[in-house]
Amino acid sequence: MEKHRDSDRVYGPEMPCTGLDMAKAEAKRIVLAADPAIRLQADACTRNGGHVRTKYRCWVNDRGEFLESLLV
Repeated sequence: MEKHRDSDRVYGPEMPCTGLDMAKAEAKRIVLAADPAIRLQADACTRNGGHVRTKYRCWVNDRGEFLESLLV
């Protein structure tokens, strides 16, 4: 688990996935299976050499609602 300095969200470990659809499905699974008190957020990203581009983000908000956003 990783907590970013300027955020109250916790990020799970990076999971190697062969495609963006697989990464999005894994991000959803991780967030929905997590304890809501952790306020876990998961991102699906693509890598091109040293450049990482976030394409998808999902999280559970303070009311326990699952939210997701496509980031293009």
